[in-house]
Amino acid sequence: MKMKLKIKHTVLISLLVTLHAQIFAQELIPTLPALTIAPDARSASMGDAGVATSVDVNSQNWNAAKYIFSQQRGGIALSYTPWLKSAASDIYITYLSGFYRYNNNESVSASLRFFSLGNIDFYTDNYEFLQSARPNEFAFDASYSRRLGKNISGAITFRYINSTKITIQSTVPVIEHTSNVAADVAFFYQQPVTFSFAPKSEWAFGVTVSNIGTKVNISDTAGGSFLPMNIKLGTRVTFNLDDNNSLSPMIEFNKSLVPGNYKYRNSSVMSAAAHGITSDLSKIIWILGMEYSYKQQIYFRAGYHHTPKKISSNSYFTFGAGIKYKNMDFAASYLFVTGNSNTLLDNTYRLSVAIVFGADKNNRYNYDL
Repeated sequence: MKMKLKIKHTVLISLLVTLHAQIFAQELIPTLPALTIAPDARSASMGDAGVATSVDVNSQNWNAAKYIFSQQRGGIALSYTPWLKSAASDIYITYLSGFYRYNNNESVSASLRFFSLGNIDFYTDNYEFLQSARPNEFAFDASYSRRLGKNISGAITFRYINSTKITIQSTVPVIEHTSNVAADVAFFYQQPVTFSFAPKSEWAFGVTVSNIGTKVNISDTAGGSFLPMNIKLGTRVTFNLDDNNSLSPMIEFNKSLVPGNYKYRNSSVMSAAAHGITSDLSKIIWILGMEYSYKQQIYFRAGYHHTPKKISSNSYFTFGAGIKYKNMDFAASYLFVTGNSNTLLDNTYRLSVAIVFGADKNNRYNYDL
């Protein structure tokens, strides 16, 4: 019996378009690209910049080393993104994160990312219904961060990934789950700087290497597929213009560590990453972001995310806002794509809420969402 797979809301097509994965002959494409989607509203509103932004509860996703500089003892945050909402109502990302800084030199943190890919219906060639499936991916992270010097910190993150694998065996859909592990390494540096118009300002630099882990077997690809390994470098300057107003411009660069050349398909993870860091330099993503803060209570944010056309045609502008009330933070973001009004990524929004506790004025630098 010949099988036909009907996918509700054209989920697979939209994922290929939106997750920046263009398939070229003889080119390696990393799997599970959802691991690279910005899950929280604050960073998403600044073009997906996060490696060198000031610390917040969602730093777990971007650079866990930043937690060392928090003026809060801990916090927990929840974020929600309706993904590809113009095509489906049942595809979404939820992200739960939290941290605890138990002294000025050490902190622990964790997060859970859940990505629902919507409903998939299986039919025969006569359109007789067989069964439904709701594939998903989730990743659980745990991190340890430590101060390495007065102005520098480092962190290591361990990640467990579980994803749905669907195969057709003897005309019957078989739904399985595959598990993988990965790790991130991150560093963060910040120090006070002085300008004539903003004497109490701050400069920061961050770097992360993410998703270095085992290959994933969710298809028939021989030897498995690479995780979306990447390296991010970013810098930020926060101009504290006076006691009430601050402005933080930032720039970030993102480079895939998966080599594009198909000849590396059977390479080890570390060998592939070594080739990936120097190959395809024309595929570096760059991001510009800006955040304005009034009394560290009201925030306005904007950004631009430039994706080279060799990766995707989806470059985009973002903007958003945040508000702090007592120990709670709220943030929202909105995205619109440039030059391609038909992409399903357009008009994406995200919402985040965070609760923080244990203010510690003895620790350096301010905290905001």
